[in-house]
Amino acid sequence: MLREALERFKKEEDKYFEICEQSIIQMNMSVQRKMSVILVGIFLIMLIIARALLQGFRVHKTYYALFTLIVVFFITNQYLKDRVVSMKMCRAESVFFYGLLYLALISIDILPYKNQPAGLFPFFLIMFSIIYIDRLKLYIVFDLSLAAVFCVLCFIWKENFYSSRDVFSVISCLFVSAISTTILVNLRIREALNAASLVDLGTKAAEAEANAIAANGAKTQFLSQMSHEIRTPINAILGMNELIIREYDDPDLKKYTHGIKTAGNTLLALVNDVLDFSKIEAGKMELYNVDYDLADMISELINMVDERAKNKGLKLNVVVNSQTPHLLYGDNVRLKQIILNILTNAIKYTEHGEVRFAVDYISGGHLDVQGIIGLKVSVSDTGIGIREEDMQKLFAPFERLEGSRNRNVEGSGLGMSIVQKFLQLMNSELHVKSEYGKGSTFSFVVKQKARSWEPIGDFKVTYEKIIQGDKKYKELFTAPDVDVLIVDDNDVNLVVARNLLKDTLVNIDTAASGKEALEMSMEKKYDIMLIDHRMPEMDGMELLWRLKSDENNPNKDTPSIALTANAFAGARDVYQKSGFQDYLSKPIIGDNLERMLIKYLPEEKVNTDGGKEKVKKRPVKIIKQVITTNAVDNVADIKELRENYSDDKELYDAIGLLMHRANMD
Repeated sequence: MLREALERFKKEEDKYFEICEQSIIQMNMSVQRKMSVILVGIFLIMLIIARALLQGFRVHKTYYALFTLIVVFFITNQYLKDRVVSMKMCRAESVFFYGLLYLALISIDILPYKNQPAGLFPFFLIMFSIIYIDRLKLYIVFDLSLAAVFCVLCFIWKENFYSSRDVFSVISCLFVSAISTTILVNLRIREALNAASLVDLGTKAAEAEANAIAANGAKTQFLSQMSHEIRTPINAILGMNELIIREYDDPDLKKYTHGIKTAGNTLLALVNDVLDFSKIEAGKMELYNVDYDLADMISELINMVDERAKNKGLKLNVVVNSQTPHLLYGDNVRLKQIILNILTNAIKYTEHGEVRFAVDYISGGHLDVQGIIGLKVSVSDTGIGIREEDMQKLFAPFERLEGSRNRNVEGSGLGMSIVQKFLQLMNSELHVKSEYGKGSTFSFVVKQKARSWEPIGDFKVTYEKIIQGDKKYKELFTAPDVDVLIVDDNDVNLVVARNLLKDTLVNIDTAASGKEALEMSMEKKYDIMLIDHRMPEMDGMELLWRLKSDENNPNKDTPSIALTANAFAGARDVYQKSGFQDYLSKPIIGDNLERMLIKYLPEEKVNTDGGKEKVKKRPVKIIKQVITTNAVDNVADIKELRENYSDDKELYDAIGLLMHRANMD
């Protein structure tokens, strides 16, 4: 037991000196410098007072020797003050001078006062053990050596040494010195090792934090890259879909385009959700309040989940208070995401019965000066329900309730966590009532501002109007004298942007790369430039930097808009600081693009008197026919069919080519 304790102490002491050697040296040298100054001062004062006050006081020659030694001790320490001292040198210097000092004290204690017990030596020996810092072994050897010298000198020069109080002084001195030294050494070692452990933990924590920051940065970069890559095709899908909505008028086509628009926006929302969770983790999530139509938002939600409910044989029962104000002000994107997550969960965990989606409001009515209402949303289902003990897991990220039972239900377990975080941002919370095996009800109330008190009315009628009631497109301005340069490496995006602006009559040039755009900018002055960010060879930022740094470029002061799928928090500030006048994220919304152009185009070139309502075309439906007549009739039918497309040169020529290949000319 004792051996184990000594071995453990030895290991700790070795580690202590390995870690703290330099600080031990500095502390020892500092103590010795201060101690040498104090000893010189005390010794002089003591001699002066003794000579002045004590009649017949005779200074023994050992006092002068001790004073000389203290002065040398002082000079040596002052000399070593700014020198680099090793542990070996520090120990040698300390042991040498302390040894001489204590030998002098022994002489003073014994020679002048042979018949009196020693007083100074035991006291200073204890002081040494308290002040000086070194290995415990050194203390033991030093103390025992000095005690042995003291005993030998007392035996030689004093009478009756063994029966005198000097023996008691030595024994007491060694006992107190041993205890105080052991305690202090242990305390110093423990404190130093604990401090070193804390420093080590701090270093590891700092490294872990740095790695986490780097990993988080890599994750953010990856999410941003993926967001950009996914937004690019979504921009093409939604852009082309908007062109179809603008140009064609057909009831069935309206339903199809409305479905494409809803699905595209859903996909876009999912891409945003990936970034949202990252923002929530970083504490950077913010609300963006806008005016929105409540009926439109509810319709979009129904379109997102209706097909899924039908596929499971569930009834989606939508109940909307007809008196609810239809035009509200708030963060409709986050609100829609909250409700969508709740509705999706309700459908996922319900096998039979129905899902009830209810919208109501709480308000003081028109007397409310600020127009604030409490929008009350409730989603009930007849699903599996939630156990009482599982309620705490509901809002934990990545947690799945009853994993074995619900292993076939898709999802990451993030939905309800995001819902709760968003509601907290809106100063609200989610209330859950559930009975295991019978179903659950999720409800919340959020404050929204009523922009209009006009009620939403019968929602079923409103929903049908929304589906069929896409307004005919009307351009916001015309500007036939305006020249626009659109730069994008994606051909489909160029087609979308060009066609979205064709009714404004602006003159559009396109470039498929930054390098091509730079060359074009040298040859022609443009009124505005729409520039994609991420392009091979030369990206949008480099293009803008080269363009603006060239004094000979006629477009160095031309307004430039970052038209990019690179969407992230604070993107507008980043692009504006990089030299762009403004920023527009993809997918491109036609109205937003036109408003952006109006903002930065020269006023004298823009006509905003109001465009003509676009006349939509009726799509030609071709019904395949099974031809059962002879070959001569077949040729006649195809020729007649071809003539029906004489207005469409490309299709007319294509049919002619096919006829030629089939020898049907």
